[in-house]
Amino acid sequence: MQPLEILSTTDDVIDALGGNAKCARRIGYEPKTVSAWRGWFRGRFPAETYVVLQRELATIGKTAPASLWGMAEAPSEGAAA
Repeated sequence: MQPLEILSTTDDVIDALGGNAKCARRIGYEPKTVSAWRGWFRGRFPAETYVVLQRELATIGKTAPASLWGMAEAPSEGAAA
């Protein structure tokens, strides 16, 4: 199994899922809502979209860091506590 490609921005995630309209259809939101994530909500998705967006990204072999949803990343293995 190949590792998932990591997308680093909200724009990258939306574009990978087909742009505003296609992304919105895939996750059950309005295109104007997805468009707002590129504008005034720039750089961060609403936390309640984490699971559905990660699921959709996985279907195309991609993922994104939890920080795009305003969540802290888990420390890497072997990191000092």
